[in-house]
Amino acid sequence: MRVVLITGNSFGHRYVANKLASAVELAGIVVDEGARGGLAEWRRLWKRYTLRQMGSRLALRCLAIICNDAARRQLKAKEILGAEDCLNFHFPNLITGVRGVNSKESMALLESLQPDVLLVFGTAVVRAPVLSLARKIALNLHTGISPYYRGADCYFWPIYNNDLRMLGATVHECTAQIDGGRIFATGHASLEADDDIFSVFFRCVAQGAELYVNVVQDLVAGRLAGGTPQNLNVGREYRAFMRGIKADVKVRLQVKRGLIRRYVLANPQNFGTRHPRRKAQTTSY
Repeated sequence: MRVVLITGNSFGHRYVANKLASAVELAGIVVDEGARGGLAEWRRLWKRYTLRQMGSRLALRCLAIICNDAARRQLKAKEILGAEDCLNFHFPNLITGVRGVNSKESMALLESLQPDVLLVFGTAVVRAPVLSLARKIALNLHTGISPYYRGADCYFWPIYNNDLRMLGATVHECTAQIDGGRIFATGHASLEADDDIFSVFFRCVAQGAELYVNVVQDLVAGRLAGGTPQNLNVGREYRAFMRGIKADVKVRLQVKRGLIRRYVLANPQNFGTRHPRRKAQTTSY
């Protein structure tokens, strides 16, 4: 069975790629390096955001610089994921970079890899033409608890909503419907009292990587069950533009004032849990 991973190139992406490549044989790892900059990028942003939303996103970037977020993110990544697993790809011979996961370049590469299974983690929305290249199934690792939190920044919104029990990850079928395919496993992240927003994200990634490995191993071995359809009438789909400067400041203040600490102290049994959602019989892919 030919298994191909599509991912990005940051700490969490490299960690998940390394865990998967160490556990199962991958035919290739396609790394989305993002769309090219310049005028085309500005046009994309103009279509995606209103002028007010673009201003809010710019304010977020300025706040991140002021708060030294890049250094804090790297520190927490190394602390939680381990520097050895998140700073570099372990299998560089498997890596091919593309500009845009849905680009012609990406399509041509994936066609040459002839995937039976496509694994997706942390990219832009993968469109139907790309997903159709998987001869058996496409899977996605979502750092949120579906169907309750779907879409973008689903480690962020449970903190915003004071709903920390909904921090974790989901492995589901990757379809044209955002985070809407059949669920194969769900896990809740293990939090610690001194966690910040970056810690929370990487704990969701760590939990998700474990789930992903288990699901893919079951799939390759022919023992993966049929999964559970999602009830999309519950929960909410969050879009990137919704995380504006006001929401970001609110979450930073909540964490600074002890939201995560109070939750952990009030839930001494807080720990990462795995909840595979499977039917009794297995399904062949």
